[in-house]
Amino acid sequence: MIVQALIVGFVVALAKFLDWWGSTQLSRPIFIVALLGILLGYPTEGIILGAQLELIFLGNVSLGGVMPSDITLGAIFGAAFAMLTGSDLTVAITLAVPISMLGTLLYSFMKMVITSLVPRFEKHIKDQDYAKFNRLWHLQFWGFELAYFLLGFIVILVGADAVKAFVEWLPEWVQSSMTVASTMLPAIGLALLLKMLWQKSLAPYYFLGFALGAFFFYQKTTEVVDGAITTSSTNILSLVQIAFIGFIIATLVVLADLKSNKQAQMKPFAASDASDDSDEEDFFND
Repeated sequence: MIVQALIVGFVVALAKFLDWWGSTQLSRPIFIVALLGILLGYPTEGIILGAQLELIFLGNVSLGGVMPSDITLGAIFGAAFAMLTGSDLTVAITLAVPISMLGTLLYSFMKMVITSLVPRFEKHIKDQDYAKFNRLWHLQFWGFELAYFLLGFIVILVGADAVKAFVEWLPEWVQSSMTVASTMLPAIGLALLLKMLWQKSLAPYYFLGFALGAFFFYQKTTEVVDGAITTSSTNILSLVQIAFIGFIIATLVVLADLKSNKQAQMKPFAASDASDDSDEEDFFND
């Protein structure tokens, strides 16, 4: 369990670094949970959990100084507990949501500590003591990373067995309710994203994707074998194929928008050239 705790602590610290450095979005569940699964020896489970947790937090974004929940921390701990205890997606989702909310409080506390160092940074800059400035910067950076590493290490080392015992203790009806909730939360995540992006001009594409998924996803065939009627289903269009079609349509729309914007920018120059030509003609006509 120590090795697994070290791995989780490393992934938590790496995720916080990726979240801070360059805004690469590599701290999102779809990437960081897949990486966690590979390092823990559960690559298939990691990819599946990462995709499912990404759906839940898809519409959860930080706007300005508002941070609704720490999706990175919640996704890592939820997926780690699910994989290490041999549980399914239900446990990962059930743990990820409340842990992400608690992670917001921890992140806010860490930012308060780091912000309190700003007067020291300003003093070193005013005194032109860049050596002390660099030392203080490295101290706060590595302190931040170490705090999250220790958090991941201690939580997994102490809490994995407790979480497993807790899940086994839960009554059947509670586990069934968790299963229902786990199927609803991805839809809520997509709904939150759709609420932010919804425009009347995008409605046809939304219903096009729905139509492709509803009408072309399965093809049912019925045949009689030895006097018995059997029904089989085959995929006409898989979700990957539908996503590829959506990518092509999105590319065409973006290229059309870029072309229209370029033409709009060129119109003032064309009008200016036309006015210059008319002035020149008027000069010679006079």
